[in-house]
Amino acid sequence: MNAIARWHQAVEDACARRADLGLLILRVAIGAHLMVMTQDNVFSWARMLEFRDFMVHHGFAFPLLCAVLSVIGQFFGGLALVLGLCTRFAGLMIAINFVVAVWMVDSKAPYPGAFPALALVAAGLCLMFTGGGRYSLDRVWRKRP
Repeated sequence: MNAIARWHQAVEDACARRADLGLLILRVAIGAHLMVMTQDNVFSWARMLEFRDFMVHHGFAFPLLCAVLSVIGQFFGGLALVLGLCTRFAGLMIAINFVVAVWMVDSKAPYPGAFPALALVAAGLCLMFTGGGRYSLDRVWRKRP
């Protein structure tokens, strides 16, 4: 094996031993982003009503209910991801939320505009399938008898 192949194998081995660190980074980045982007709707009814108006503009049925459910899903789903608590369910909830966003809002615009929502769908599905990993409350919870 040449030097490049040995170096590549060493990097592969080191990263494979730290796969749970990758899940932690993904969970915290996505979860914190969702919390920051929705906190104004959580703490300000006026901002929630602006979000409702956005939903009206894009043709959502029951726009206030949809706005509230979306914000709850994003904020508390983001918190769940940061903590690694109910990670699979939170990932599914986030993926569904952003599939609806792509369908109802982003599909009317050119592709590059839809990428952030599509990336959140992918991240949600990834975490749904992988779970929270070693550095999560899910792991602590499962270890209890």
